[in-house]
Amino acid sequence: MQQTRKMATRREMISGSLKTLFAASILPLAPARASLQPPALRAINIMNFIRAVDPRDSIDLMEPVKEQMKLIRAHAFPATWLLQYDALKSGPYVGFLKAEMPSTHETGLWFEMNRELCGDAGIAWRGKAEWEWDYHVPVDYGIGYTPDERRRLIDSAMQTFRRIFGHDARSVGSWMIDAVSAAHLADHYDVDALAISRDQLATDGFTIWGAPIAAYYPSRKNAYSPALTRENQIGSPMFRLLGQDPVYYYEKQIPYPDTMEPVWPSGQAPTFVRSFLDMIAESPTQSVAYAQLGQENSFGWPQMRRAYPMQMAILAQQQRKGLVVETMGDTGRRFKRMFSSTPTQAQVMLQDPFGHRHDPERTVWYQSKYYRGNLHFRGNDFYLRDLHVYSDQFPQLYLEESIQSDYVGHRMLAALDGYYWSDASALAGGAGTRAMGRFVLTDPGGAERPLRMEGIPDVTQSGPTLSTRVRLDDGGELVAEFQESDIAFRLRNTPPGHRLGIVFEWASGQAAFHGISAGRLHYRFRDFDYSMRVANGSLARTSRGATVTAIGRTAVRLQMAQ
Repeated sequence: MQQTRKMATRREMISGSLKTLFAASILPLAPARASLQPPALRAINIMNFIRAVDPRDSIDLMEPVKEQMKLIRAHAFPATWLLQYDALKSGPYVGFLKAEMPSTHETGLWFEMNRELCGDAGIAWRGKAEWEWDYHVPVDYGIGYTPDERRRLIDSAMQTFRRIFGHDARSVGSWMIDAVSAAHLADHYDVDALAISRDQLATDGFTIWGAPIAAYYPSRKNAYSPALTRENQIGSPMFRLLGQDPVYYYEKQIPYPDTMEPVWPSGQAPTFVRSFLDMIAESPTQSVAYAQLGQENSFGWPQMRRAYPMQMAILAQQQRKGLVVETMGDTGRRFKRMFSSTPTQAQVMLQDPFGHRHDPERTVWYQSKYYRGNLHFRGNDFYLRDLHVYSDQFPQLYLEESIQSDYVGHRMLAALDGYYWSDASALAGGAGTRAMGRFVLTDPGGAERPLRMEGIPDVTQSGPTLSTRVRLDDGGELVAEFQESDIAFRLRNTPPGHRLGIVFEWASGQAAFHGISAGRLHYRFRDFDYSMRVANGSLARTSRGATVTAIGRTAVRLQMAQ
């Protein structure tokens, strides 16, 4: 059973969100203790995209572009400007960019459909008759069109871009890019960088949930899933936009998009901005740490004028310390040179990003082409919050057919989903069932005692392994080792005869969990079967989920590769 989620648009959220004030104070930094690691690709892209028309409000759409350019040039930053087709063909935008862009800037395509693009591609306009651009899903995004129509729309946009700028667009973004469109852009135009929305829940008519945290080579069957094999891999890397808060966004604890966008309270909070950029610049990250800054012009300059200068000033400080600021195309080209398939990557936030002192939250995300996992810390409690696996055989929705409804939910294959598998009471902060994998110590008689953290965890990395050491309040410690295809958990300094247990639990009727057999937890989602193998652990089904108990003192391994 799927919970009902209220759908909103990002613009509708703006009035309510700006009434929310942060009372956060800046806590002492709690940096991860990282071992020496080969240099990772750490990059910030300043990417602003430009629409020429927005039917939702009367806003000066040129003012943000001018003010953004002024600030970016003042700091001598490289930047990327993505133009929607209407801005490419009409208005002052192209002329302004050609006159004002330094050589370190680039232009590219913001690929959402409008009346003029459909007309040039020979496709009937299916949006509202009185609108030039209609933001509803079946009109705005590629999945509203047949695969042939998607390719024709891309060809028309590229031909126009080439006529205006003299070359094909090297960077292409959209809130949603389907696998058919991504493959056409990669195969026929060899674009260097693709970009889509961060994970979000029932916003702007769509959900993306369970996709990679930063950057990946997408699958030809599913644009929101990394390819496992070269044969199924789209050759242009996909980057996640908006600078997502890695701590609080997951359970939708904050009633607005808590991203780096300067129109939101999060992006207006210096505490959050500094914490986020510190994470990108300095925390253990495996091979990739990436984020996009900037704002679409259709929010208007008054909404972003408070925070945009502040963010640019803090970014300049990080750049002086060595953080790379470059165009989206340059990041894509570096990614393709460095990685032949999706590399391991991490986001480690060991300070509360908003400076909360009461029950601060911290988090560790790990990503490979096989899975993503999240170990979360809330006060002295810690637990697995998210496990998603990937398969080359799991197709995205509307891969071949076109959508007719105004909402689409792109969800990947969860082995544990702390949001969708929790009940409404828990998500609202009540006493309901929160989906998690909690850790217990099992004594020789079978009695369980919850493990609780003392202090702040240590995170180190070596090769593709990210290790998190959690000191326990009884003097022992738990070590979690995230590796490319599995996760190992072990206890140290605990009494003889005691064993580690992981208790997976979720709300009744919410999970994709299907059963246990032969050392595996089995799942089924949208008629697709998948599993998570457990090594060195015994499994038992419970009324609320399943338990994994270590066999002796050996490390329990969750083997994620499909």
